This record gives sequence, C-alpha cells and structure tokens, in this order.
Amino acid sequence: MKDTSLASSNDRERDTATITPPSPRPFFLRFVAGCMVAVWRMGVDWRTKRPFLTRVTAHISILALTLITVGLSGIAIPTPQAAVGRSPDVDVSRVESVASSEQEATPPPSIDLTTDTIYHLDADTVSRVPIPHTDIPDRLRAGTVTYVVQPGDTIFDIAAQFGLSPETVVWSNREALQDAPWLIQLGLELFIPPVDGIYHTVLAGETVDSIAFDYGLEPAVLYNEWNSLADGGRLREGQLLVVPGGEGEEITWAPPQSEYAVAGASYSYGICSGVSFTGPGANGWFTLPTGNSRVSGWYFRDPRNPGHIGLDYACRMGDPLYAADNGVVTIAGWNGGYGILVELNHGNGFVTRYGHFSEIIVGCGEPVYQGQLLGYCGSTGWSSGAHLHFEVRHNGVPQDPQIYLP
Repeated sequence: MKDTSLASSNDRERDTATITPPSPRPFFLRFVAGCMVAVWRMGVDWRTKRPFLTRVTAHISILALTLITVGLSGIAIPTPQAAVGRSPDVDVSRVESVASSEQEATPPPSIDLTTDTIYHLDADTVSRVPIPHTDIPDRLRAGTVTYVVQPGDTIFDIAAQFGLSPETVVWSNREALQDAPWLIQLGLELFIPPVDGIYHTVLAGETVDSIAFDYGLEPAVLYNEWNSLADGGRLREGQLLVVPGGEGEEITWAPPQSEYAVAGASYSYGICSGVSFTGPGANGWFTLPTGNSRVSGWYFRDPRNPGHIGLDYACRMGDPLYAADNGVVTIAGWNGGYGILVELNHGNGFVTRYGHFSEIIVGCGEPVYQGQLLGYCGSTGWSSGAHLHFEVRHNGVPQDPQIYLP
C-alpha cells in the first residue's frame, strides 16, 4: 500500500514538473486589460480621478494624431542602398557585372562643365559645387559724413572717392564753398551725403512739401532712412536733410575773368598768380573790418546754418570796409557765391576773406596795412542783402572770427 501511494505521489510530481507553463498573454491584451481595470478602479471616485484621466486622454490623442499624420503623409526613410540606386535584396556582384558590360557598350554621358552642378553617374542625387567667391552688393552709407580736405584734393577727387557726382559735393556745401569750387582749401570740412542729391539746410518757415516742391520732387522722397522724419512733424530751422535726386543751380567750375586789378599786378580769374607776395608783417591781432561788431545774418557754424564758416557783419550799401591786419592781397575779383571777394594773406598762417563787395579798390599782389580801405559794402554773389561775409582761416582751417576780434 505504501508503495502504491508513493508511486502515485511521484507520478504527480513528475507530471507537474513536465507541465509547460501557459504562454504569456499578448502585450496588447494585457495593456487593454490593465486600462479597463484602472478605469474600473477609478470609477469608485470619479471626481478625484478626473484630472488624471484628462491628461492621459490628451496624451493618447496626441500620439494617435501623430501616428495617423505620419501614415497619411507617406514619409519614407531612405536607406544607403536606395541612395545609390541599389536594393538590399539584389545580388551586388551581378549588378556590378551587368553595369560594367553596359558601360562598355554605351559611352558615358558628357558633363556640362559650364554649370556649377555635379550629376553623379552612380546615384540619383544632385549636389551643387561650392563657389568660393561671393559678390556682395554695394550698400549705401548709414548717413552723411564729414570730410576734411587733404593736400592736393579737388572736388572731383573727393566725389570719386565717395562714389558721388561732383555736383552733389558742391550743392551739399554751398555755405562752405560759396559756389566757388576752385577756392577749396586744405582743412575745409565738407558734408558728404550718402547718395547723389543735395544736403539741404532747412530755413525758417520751410516744410517738407515746400522743400520737395522747390526741388521738383515728391514729398515722399524726403521721408527716407537718413532723415527720420515723422509724418506731419514740423521741421526746425537749421535742420539738415538728405534730398536724394535733388539738383541745385548750374555750377561754374572755372572762375570768371576778373575786372579788378592794380596797375602792374598780375592776376588770373580773380586769384592772384605770377606775383611775389611780399608786404608788411602782421601785427598778430585783428580789428573790426566794418568798424563795428554788429552782426546781421549768420554766425560761424550757426545752428540755423551749420555749414556757414564765416560771420555776416552788418553794413549798408556803399559803407567802407577795412583790412583786419597787415597783409598781401591774394584774391581780388568775382568768385562764385562770394561775389566780389578780397582775400588777404597775413604771413603768419592766418588768412582773412571779405565777400559781397559792391566795389574794391585793391588788386592782386598789393600790400595793405591794418585799417586800410579795401572797398565798399555790397550784395554781390550769393547774398540776399547788403552785408560783409567775413572769414578767418588759420593754416587753411576756418576759425570763428569772434574769437579773434574785439
């Protein structure tokens, strides 16, 4: 009896040991079952579990939309074999032998070397040849710059240096050049606009519309990147504006023949030449050329006219005008916007200029003394009324006359 029970027990243990465990359930079914259990458990307290379910539902929705989008778009990830025209199931050695035989029978297509594109014979891709040189287009300057005249400079040289027309340089510096470009001097500061046109100084009462009308342009031209004008904003006197395409009066590049000279003196177009500039030494201090300090017009670098490099002294038509210091006459005659001009070189680095005479009584090369009569007040040249345009220059650089005069 014991043997029988023992055998039965051993058989049961052996059968149990040989029984194969059930295969694991598929992952998808376990996932679904887990979700159902979780939903059932959360159903006990739906209000407290709602935020969690909302987040889970949102994430599942986003994942589903992503999978659907990828499936509908037909996006495929190419393999290296596809990039070179091969299939992973194709016998590479056989393809290469067939390709070599076809290559011997048919000559390869010619490649156009004039293009910058490479066509690979063993691939279905196209690549572009890198070009080491890149053409960068010229860009306009950010604004107007100030240029100081260097030795040997001419208006034409300066214009070429900045890629502008010579007329633009003269029109943008009427106060400094006085429409006499042949009188350009070392150290003179010139406004250089970023484009061809005019650098306009706003006068009292001017508006955008009136300025545009004077130059025959549309007002929109003045609303550009350099002027920063606000629509409907008022202009202030002395404001400087870039006027692209604006044109001024016709420029005379050579000075007219002078009619003013002293017997025996040599002159050329009002600018003395061929004479010895000798005369009395300067005293080193100046007297008032009109006999009084009354100013009528622009001051030096007047905020209302920043390009003005002289001082406009008041005088009446025909009033006498005098030499501010001892010197020699180096200019005598008509010179552009100065009208009838006298220039004195004082021999100590200083030069004085007297503009807008109605008549002068000195000529080129003549020595003059401080307080000596030069001529009479007038309104010739670029002038709106009788006055004296007076300049002081030291080594060619314009100075404020009020610093040196009493």
